[in-house]
Amino acid sequence: MTQPSRTCADLLCALDRGESLPARWYTDPSITEQEPLLVFRKSWNYVGPLAELANVGDYVTGHAGSVPVVVVRNDKGLAGFVNVCRHRRHQVMKGRGNASLMQCGYHAWTYDLAGGLRRAPRSAAEPDFRLEDFPLLPIRAEALGPFVFVNLDREAPSARDCFGPVLDIIARSGIDLATIQLHSRNEWQARANWKAMLENYLECYHCAVAHPGFSAAIDVRPDVYSLAPHGWFSSQAGRVRTAALEGKAKVELYDVRGEVGESQYHFLWPNLTININPGFPNLSIDVWLPDGPNATRGFSEQFFGPGVSEQFAQSLIAFNKQVALEDDELTDSVQRGLTGGLPERGRFLTNSEQLVIHFQKMVVRALNGSSPIS
Repeated sequence: MTQPSRTCADLLCALDRGESLPARWYTDPSITEQEPLLVFRKSWNYVGPLAELANVGDYVTGHAGSVPVVVVRNDKGLAGFVNVCRHRRHQVMKGRGNASLMQCGYHAWTYDLAGGLRRAPRSAAEPDFRLEDFPLLPIRAEALGPFVFVNLDREAPSARDCFGPVLDIIARSGIDLATIQLHSRNEWQARANWKAMLENYLECYHCAVAHPGFSAAIDVRPDVYSLAPHGWFSSQAGRVRTAALEGKAKVELYDVRGEVGESQYHFLWPNLTININPGFPNLSIDVWLPDGPNATRGFSEQFFGPGVSEQFAQSLIAFNKQVALEDDELTDSVQRGLTGGLPERGRFLTNSEQLVIHFQKMVVRALNGSSPIS
């Protein structure tokens, strides 16, 4: 669905007035089915930490929207490919690991680490069949700090051009991105549209109401909790509460004392969020993938700085899980409201929900076939 330009302009003007996107943008398959092509195939998609691609033969798999992808380190650096065999389109690699060759488990077509087809059983007897005609399809793969992204769009700006400044913002929190280490990774599913879930992430207007633990740890008052759009990404930041530091919070919290005094929450278009909480060095990542109009699937990765105790790690993971459960209750309810279709539009508070508006504008432009940023 490419929107007529006047319709696109009308939607953008309505968003400027604080009117939300119509409910059907979250439930109508004629709209949501366009997102893999017009949003995810034209954007940088996070696939994993650079530390898991340190040695020749290391690989990680992931998705760019609905397209399976794989990134491997070969003797020239990082190389990205569509993770689909050129024979019967079976996925070639699974999970993460190290391999000297990439072999499809269906008929054993075998590719080298540069993507070239090296062996196809029985192909020698096939007239006019040449191995070199059927390499894995290459895609762009780039590292940004400790994070690895892929993009199917050859014309898109680089990952650094899109997201580079976020590295400097993160550094101000007290996190040294060069030293954080992957602690754990888990997959999850939810019963709401991916856009509704990210819009919940992009405002803390609801925090004082719905997140008692989060609000006890972090000062969410609008005059001190900051919201900042930065083109391809947006950022939120809040300072740790004095009562939490002194152990006087009214609810039980993890230990917020440590080198990190400022919480930060970053959204990188289209579906990556980076979270830093007060306390000892920590960072978590969430990737939000559409799973039909009314569901989302994704994965989370938790990182900690060197020397952080397992006790702190587990207590922070439990804290994050509780916040996520509270958010899921909210977005499940929002999705039920959107499915009913009434009211057709919501009304934003443009000061408290400006990042939601910024995101919705990006969605409108992308589904109109334009650049997400003006």
